[in-house]
Amino acid sequence: MQGSPPALVPSRMDWDRPPWNRWAFQHVREILPTAEVWRGTGPVRELPRNDQDLDRLQVAGVEGEPATLATLLDQTCTDGLIVLKDGAIVHERYFNGMTERTLHLSQSVAKSITAAVAGILIGRGVLNVNAPITDYLPELHETAWRGATLQHVLDMTTGVRFSEDYTDPYSDIGRSDVASGWKPIPPGSDPDFRWPRTCGS
Repeated sequence: MQGSPPALVPSRMDWDRPPWNRWAFQHVREILPTAEVWRGTGPVRELPRNDQDLDRLQVAGVEGEPATLATLLDQTCTDGLIVLKDGAIVHERYFNGMTERTLHLSQSVAKSITAAVAGILIGRGVLNVNAPITDYLPELHETAWRGATLQHVLDMTTGVRFSEDYTDPYSDIGRSDVASGWKPIPPGSDPDFRWPRTCGS
């Protein structure tokens, strides 16, 4: 699937599932409306390199068995990996046709980057971890996040009930997929079920 669509183009219901996701995660713009997150026009600080071969690094495989890092990356269908230490790149690898300039669905990587930026702003005194999250995102006031602090959100300890069962279309993540326009209402679903509306509906 490197660089070309799979033989059977995935449906809007299945594009993020194996095996289609190996192609789709690098071609999301061909499936859904997206927005590229660009670094802007400011100066670029090139990271120094201290390249090391970590392919043979001993790690635990997906079943807990002894494995090398290269084996684990193959087992987990990893598209890209970068390792930084002391501000320098020590290991950078790309797979499945990806390059350092390939756009890729970020998913939970965005969560980690957001938390890292929040940590910098907290260190500078711009954000207060003990403040209610609604001080920063007032639109959450009428949601279950009301009363949670920024620290709760960063630690993912808000106590908000959320089912992330990807096989259940009626789970919270299933309904979120429909609400965001990520997926259509599943065919054959209960006609009396009240699905959330999307911006386009």
